[in-house]
Amino acid sequence: MQKGRVVKVLSDRFAVYTDGAVAEVKARKRLKREILPVSGDIVLLEQAENEYVLSAIEQRKSRIVRPPIANADQIIITLAPVPEADFFTIDKMLINAHKAGLLTVICVNKTDITPKGFFENVYSQYNGVADSVVSVCAAKSDITALKELLHGKFSCFAGQSAVGKTSLINAICGLNREVGALSEKTMRGKNTTTGVELIRLYDDTFIADTPGFGALDIADVDAAELPLYYEEYVKIAGMCKYHMCTHTGEPDCAVREAVKSGELNKQRYERYLILQEELKKNNIYRKNRRKTYEKQ
Repeated sequence: MQKGRVVKVLSDRFAVYTDGAVAEVKARKRLKREILPVSGDIVLLEQAENEYVLSAIEQRKSRIVRPPIANADQIIITLAPVPEADFFTIDKMLINAHKAGLLTVICVNKTDITPKGFFENVYSQYNGVADSVVSVCAAKSDITALKELLHGKFSCFAGQSAVGKTSLINAICGLNREVGALSEKTMRGKNTTTGVELIRLYDDTFIADTPGFGALDIADVDAAELPLYYEEYVKIAGMCKYHMCTHTGEPDCAVREAVKSGELNKQRYERYLILQEELKKNNIYRKNRRKTYEKQ
């Protein structure tokens, strides 16, 4: 048996990094019926005639459903002043990363065109929320702060299209992959990454570019659970009057008081309230569908 890591899923085969090289292998039919390997899976290969066959998948320590990735250690959430930062999507990424047990890095790219106060605004929203907040410039290869966080980990780059994820990976790895451009009409990015592919830097250090997360949602999170995914709220929730405080309208809420005093970021809290309403509507919709199904 030989151990390796799936670096890319091909049409009917899998690219696996093993023993210092990448081999294309097939999976045993039994395994394909039970579970399909995804990028990042640690797998066991066995010799079958003149080639290796993927025969088993080791237990996953983490799993991202969309895009399908296994065993990631951290997610590098990349944003930039252009295209305009979608902080709702960033908040949702942080929630999903928390659910998956991943470390989080907020990475502000394009510091060469960053207006005054932009990074400070991002930092005030996510310092103490994400595990790290850094600024870089792929165009000038100013990537030291980020590169130090990658060592010995499998990191996934995520974010809106055209924020510079692929450019950052090019600068880190010395590659020349195609990068996305902005649409002149919409000022939104055109996604150039169509699948997940791992790139090995050195030792056990891997990175992955991922397709844009424009359709990301958190529909599987219950409204009552949402406060648990806001680390800064969890830290002071014990001082709220009610044990199950949602931090929306309850009296003597420590979180709302902290927002009023400026201890907690107001912008992020306002988005939290909107997400709460979205999830409540989703919860009601699911309950109604379940009742309709049960009556049939």
